[in-house]
Amino acid sequence: MVKFLWGLLLIPALLMGCGKSNNTNTNVQEGKSGGNILVHVSDGDTISRPLYSWEDPINNDMSAMKIEVAQTSNLSSPVWGEQSNDPSKNNIQSPLTQGDPGSSLYAPFVTTDLDLQSNIEYRVTITKADGITSGYREFTIVP
Repeated sequence: MVKFLWGLLLIPALLMGCGKSNNTNTNVQEGKSGGNILVHVSDGDTISRPLYSWEDPINNDMSAMKIEVAQTSNLSSPVWGEQSNDPSKNNIQSPLTQGDPGSSLYAPFVTTDLDLQSNIEYRVTITKADGITSGYREFTIVP
């Protein structure tokens, strides 16, 4: 009888959890995207430094020649970015954290804002060495 009552209490509790989002991305709200590289932005180790991940589904590849972040209100002035030391090679591997100091194969080219601000819309753009293959994702950090 006790097992039966325990089951009656447990079943509704389990059902209440069904259908809830498993999204643990609590501080990044992704927006518009485009291009032929799939780009995602998720929570980083700190709220101001999101994690960027990307994939070129045509070539089944997760590397890039350049990554840059700009406010959508001023796309011509990136606030952070890194690029391959050799612009003919895709040396940057996905995923990469905002402000990551890079490796010996790539280096920062813009470091205006290593830490991003909340409630400002940004765009991260990923570009391959061919200069044609690229993708972007707009996002906002929400406190």
